[in-house]
This record gives sequence, structure tokens and C-alpha cells, in this order.
Amino acid sequence: LYTLSSIAGAKLAHNNPGLTDLSDKYRPQKIGEHFSELYDNEWTEAVHQLTGGRDEEMAIQMIRDVLKFVANKTKCWADKQYKNLQEALFQRDLRDSEAGRFITTYKKISELQKEVAVLSISNAKKWLKENEEFVSKYKDVLLHCEPFIDRSIEVCWMMQIQDPPMYLQFDSTKNIDKSLFRLFTKNGRSLDFVVWPALLLHENGPLVQKGVVQPMKENSSKKEAS
Repeated sequence: LYTLSSIAGAKLAHNNPGLTDLSDKYRPQKIGEHFSELYDNEWTEAVHQLTGGRDEEMAIQMIRDVLKFVANKTKCWADKQYKNLQEALFQRDLRDSEAGRFITTYKKISELQKEVAVLSISNAKKWLKENEEFVSKYKDVLLHCEPFIDRSIEVCWMMQIQDPPMYLQFDSTKNIDKSLFRLFTKNGRSLDFVVWPALLLHENGPLVQKGVVQPMKENSSKKEAS
């Protein structure tokens, strides 16, 4: 009976982010809290560190781009890890007709990723700081804002090993969607630039944490419209 119920639970939970395991320290709600803290703490300090030699807008956009780079890289590495674990078990990609028989196994792969997350995150930090493209493009951030980079890797990795992965919405429509983004330091309806991405439960999924955008001043918007 225990085995049957555990299999049923695994089938229900697999790829179903609406079901939350409250014992899971990597659950989406917790990750949302960590993401909010990343913005409040490490992001704030990173902006302060970078605005010494450049204007604030440039610093903010550079830090946002660093987060986007980190999100893309951690997705790539986490996907590769999942695929390697899957191949080690099955020796090949399973057809859809076969995969349904192994729902509990897929769930265990996701659980295994969480169990080794501390080691995986440590590896990801090392890989990123050895990445030539990253070092070349963001050497100032690496020099002055390492705590932001490290914490971004930690939070993004936790996002990527969810089932399905959580999603950072970096893009905003020109007319700001206030259900996804809150305003930064100005009032307005038209987008100037994205400060911080919104966090979704999964791609095209429900909102977990609002992002932040800087609108154009109202008078600038009116001039554009005229």
C-alpha cells in the first residue's frame, strides 16, 4: 500500500508545480523569498559599488545583464546534469510511450539534484568565474560585486532544479504591466528599462515575485505620443 500510494503521489507531483512539499527547503515559495532578499541586499550593495565610476542606470543594467547571464548558464548546466543522470539510468532517451512508466524515477532525479545542490552550486561558481565571456564582459562586476554573483548563482541554481524550472521574465511590454512589475524611482506608464526581472513559477506560469522597471517620466511619454 505504501508503495502504491508513493507512486501515485509521485505521478501527481511530477511536473506539477502547483503541488508544494512543505518539507522541501528548495520549494518555489522559499526560492521566491531568497530572490527578493537578493534584490534587497546583494543587489543594493552591488549598485552602490558600481556607481562610483559610472551612472546609476548603466550600473543597474549591467547588474541585470549579469543576472541574466547567470540564469542562462545555470539553466544550461542544470539541464546537462539532469540529462547526464537520466542517461546514466536509462542509457538512452526514452520515448514518450516509455517515459510514463518511470515517473517515480524522474522525480528521484529531481530530488537527487536537490540533494547535491550544495556541491553543484560550488561547481557553478567556479565554472562561471572561469568563463572567458563572463570575465571579459563583466570584469568590473566580478571585481567589486562578487557577493552578488555568488548569491545569484545559488538562487538561480535552485530555480533551475525545480520540476518544472522556475522562470525569470526579463522582458516587459512598452506599456508597463503592473501585475508583473512594480515601479522603481519614477511614476509613469511607458517603459524606460527593466531594473529587475519578475519571477514566475514556470515559463508562462503564475507570478511568484514582481520585477522592477523604470518608467519614462510622464512628460517624456507625452512628448513621444505627440
